[in-house]
Amino acid sequence: MDENHWAYEEFKNLGINCGRTIKRFIRTMITLSGKIRESIAGASDSKAEAKAMYRLIENKKVTEEVVLHAHRKATIQKMKESGETTILSIQDTTILNYTSHKKTKGLGDFGAGPDHKGLIVHSALAVTPKGIALGLLDQFIWTRDPEERGKRTEKRQKPIEEKESYKWLKSMDNSHSGIPKGIRLVHVGDREADIYEFFDHAHANKQDFLVRVAQNRMTMEACKLFDKVKQEPSAGHIVVEIPRDTRRNLPKREATLEIRYIRVHIQAPANTLKKFVKNRNVALSIVHVQELKPPEGVEPIEWYLVTSMDITNLDEAVEKVNWYIHRWKIERFHYILKSGCEIEKLQNRTAERIQKLILVYSIISVRILGMTYQARQCPEVPCTMFLEEEEWKVLYCMTNRTSTAPQTAPTIKEAVSYLAKLGGFLGRKGDGEPGAKVIWKGLNELNTVLKHYRYLSP
Repeated sequence: MDENHWAYEEFKNLGINCGRTIKRFIRTMITLSGKIRESIAGASDSKAEAKAMYRLIENKKVTEEVVLHAHRKATIQKMKESGETTILSIQDTTILNYTSHKKTKGLGDFGAGPDHKGLIVHSALAVTPKGIALGLLDQFIWTRDPEERGKRTEKRQKPIEEKESYKWLKSMDNSHSGIPKGIRLVHVGDREADIYEFFDHAHANKQDFLVRVAQNRMTMEACKLFDKVKQEPSAGHIVVEIPRDTRRNLPKREATLEIRYIRVHIQAPANTLKKFVKNRNVALSIVHVQELKPPEGVEPIEWYLVTSMDITNLDEAVEKVNWYIHRWKIERFHYILKSGCEIEKLQNRTAERIQKLILVYSIISVRILGMTYQARQCPEVPCTMFLEEEEWKVLYCMTNRTSTAPQTAPTIKEAVSYLAKLGGFLGRKGDGEPGAKVIWKGLNELNTVLKHYRYLSP
């Protein structure tokens, strides 16, 4: 086993007292990361290896908590090595549909009706302010109780700890655990995180957040939140790149945004019982982002972003806008997990075993995501942070049609371009940078060749 392999470095101290099981887990990570679209049987070199991997998934000692703990330690180490003093902890939820898996036990309701079965996954992804994904800080999985469907009025009378929306507060606490001094964690969420208890909890625990809000809340200044910020004069304009929206089939584009900001105190909603919150008002800054002259037929961008942090000038407001744009990275993470790893095609007898594999493939998905954006943001770093010597040498020879590899590793940008080429990326003018899809295809091609290369090597 290559002791320089990323999987070895990350999981060599997996918190179980069995060296053989740790080695088997590392081998499984290496195997599955090389063939992300294959089943366990398809990714294995033999029936014996497949059986060993299935036994590993069934092993009661190899829990999601143990695996996530090891991965978190590696993620926190990457945070330290990044040199950044601020890290974004981007939270989001996705639903995995396993309705067609009739024989899988333990699946549950996810809100689409009694005949639909699946799992709900909430993750917190560590991302640098430059947009490079480092790893997961938290992940948990659950299903909804079908008996609770339609009981909205009753839910309002419950404390946040008894609601599904508690996931935001829970993940805030879990993500912050073990973060070293000198690194500020900023919890980022979309409009689903627009929850007063979330802001109150962050304030009480001295946590920072950045959330796009949907509710026009009442402020202590006797004015609605959105109206208050709109009364402010324009602080300036910026031009930003809006990522491609695959769900709505919208291309990547530039947008000119007008910025306004102000510091306010929001009030707790009238229907929030006093015993459920620590503060009846919370101080925050709000940034209003309005697109000017959007392309014809395109809905203009308008965001209301609230943050715990003070904003005193345009540069600080722009910084928060750019941070929020990186929230899109967790959407790409879910895209890789579902479309690249095809996580919804997993076949297993129990939901418990599927949950272990969801975490395994989540870690693999983060690695692909990190590789994709590292090549764009830090193109000159060597590819050895993602690829082992054997991998990059075979990759170089494949794409350059030579039998002699260089002694020095290519840069991450060069390696990603080689992988993208293997994955079918043409690199034409106007194609832009390679995306995750061609990279995961390239990794699959590379690992197919590597398997044959190892057979032929003396």
